[in-house]
Amino acid sequence: MVWCNHCVKNVPGIRPYDGALACNLCGRILENFHFSTEVTFVKNAAGQSQASGNIVRSVQSGITSSRERRFRIARDELMNLKDALGIGDERDDVIVIAAKFFEMAVEQNFTKGRRTELVQASCLYLTCRELNIALLLIDFSSYLRVSVYELGSVYLQLCEMLYLVENRNYEKLVDPSIFMDRFSNSLLKGKNNKDVVATARDIIASMKRDWIQTGRKPSGICGAALYTAALSHGIKCSKTDIVNIVHICEATLTKRLIEFGDTDSGNLNVNELRERESHKRSFTMKPTSNKEAVLCMHQDSKPFGYGLCEDCYKDFINVSGGLVGGSNPPAFQRAEKERMEKAAREENEGGISSLNHDEQLYSDYCSMSKRGKQCSEKGEKDKDGAEEHADTSDESDNFSDISDDEVNGYINNEEETHYKTITWTEMNKDYLEEQAAKEAALKAASEALKASNSNCPEDARKAFEAAKADAAKSRKEKQQKKAEEAKNAAPPATAVEAVRRTLDKKRLSSVINYDVLESLFDTSVSF
Repeated sequence: MVWCNHCVKNVPGIRPYDGALACNLCGRILENFHFSTEVTFVKNAAGQSQASGNIVRSVQSGITSSRERRFRIARDELMNLKDALGIGDERDDVIVIAAKFFEMAVEQNFTKGRRTELVQASCLYLTCRELNIALLLIDFSSYLRVSVYELGSVYLQLCEMLYLVENRNYEKLVDPSIFMDRFSNSLLKGKNNKDVVATARDIIASMKRDWIQTGRKPSGICGAALYTAALSHGIKCSKTDIVNIVHICEATLTKRLIEFGDTDSGNLNVNELRERESHKRSFTMKPTSNKEAVLCMHQDSKPFGYGLCEDCYKDFINVSGGLVGGSNPPAFQRAEKERMEKAAREENEGGISSLNHDEQLYSDYCSMSKRGKQCSEKGEKDKDGAEEHADTSDESDNFSDISDDEVNGYINNEEETHYKTITWTEMNKDYLEEQAAKEAALKAASEALKASNSNCPEDARKAFEAAKADAAKSRKEKQQKKAEEAKNAAPPATAVEAVRRTLDKKRLSSVINYDVLESLFDTSVSF
């Protein structure tokens, strides 16, 4: 729109073929300037012709830079991967966080030499772990049709690049409870889902307190908990069904079930387990005073309990499953075992014989098992033949930290020993029959030899026994001499000498062509 002084208003102007701007109502010429849209060329200092002016990228054309286009494509691919894996839209920040991780990976040149889809999957899996979304690494590898070890290697390298591997306090573990809804829906299809999930989560909490989760993958923990909870509620399912759902082998599932059965919670029914877990969940710790020192990385925060701030304390409770009940950690048990072995060595060095030491350990076990027995035994052993008596202590301090049920689990009673003996005999029946036949043949040959010797004259029998003893003595002396020579022999100087010694030791020297053997180790080059 332009202003026309004759019409006294803004009018849409027109440009005839001559290029002047005129009013479309009265035809008055408003502007008489001529503009040209042709490209002009100028010569630079080198004498070359080039277009004058600067090339300005058009915003309306939609053409963006390579970097922005790459991030937009990566965001779309992350969105497709998220939809394919069934991640709902309830968390809108999943793609935003995953895209930020991918941008940091691109800035650190992490995508060079690696497949882009693996880097994107690693970023999305890292986001799922940070937001506690129930997805496993094998789900990503199954969708991408790649090896889970290849994808896991890229994921670990990404965590190392982002400085997410090392933690001053403890390694952040994946809570198996977040996968329970997904696995139960796949197994039960909505039937008794809530009751089974609640029982399975109580079992997982019990496993945490007994340190079964530490050092083990969450899929195995979930499989054992889901299988136990389903059977306890009367739902028939096989181990194969659990294996196909949680993606573990049957041996791993069996091992987790055995580990859970060895704990105190493995002998409880559903009601007893729920009552026990509800009692432990009701335990709350009183916050400590502000004068206590903070031992975690958040030194500026207020202490909440056990030298930790409130956030670190909640994370610790989430990982360990609580502070009430449960067994001692494996590291503590190993330390106790090493302490007992060290104490035993010190006692042996102080003059107590090995027999007295075994009796001491047996006495400690008897007093620890609280059966009301007082074990006191005496042993006799001395280099000069003198007798030394050592009264064992009635009070045990070596096994006081180990529960009676755990020790009794390793000791078989008479019935178990009887059944295991029958089972072992049945499994090794063929071997036992062969050994019995060999022993019978040797016994028959020995009796025949004795019978033949009894019919011989006394002088001939004595000569035979003397020759037999001399042969045995000579054979023993040869073996001792050969062992002494092998012990004092210098190390082989060449590879040929080492092979010769090995062949002589194996008694294969008579069937070896040493000329060909030496030619194999000949390093000279013939032209």
